[in-house]
Amino acid sequence: MDDDKNRNESMTESTTETEVATSTPKAGKSSSGKKNTEGPNWFVRTYRTYKAEYKKIVWPTRATMIKHTITVIAVSLLFGAYIALTDGILNTLFSQFVRLIG
Repeated sequence: MDDDKNRNESMTESTTETEVATSTPKAGKSSSGKKNTEGPNWFVRTYRTYKAEYKKIVWPTRATMIKHTITVIAVSLLFGAYIALTDGILNTLFSQFVRLIG
């Protein structure tokens, strides 16, 4: 790993001023520094970028999706039961309090 770092440093130091001055601007930018969004080349580059990123997605297996779906449904039902129970208890307590006062 140190060899790679030393090699990169030596490559950076060996770049001369003429190489820097004659380097071409990166694709997608004009010489003024603004993005070049005109023309079909921009669309093709963007499409290829999206396609490359899409290929990197690791899709879950069917078994994993089923397990996660069941977990979400179970947690939702438990949370709903908790809310219903809490609502019932608070409703009863409030009714008793109103009856006691009034």
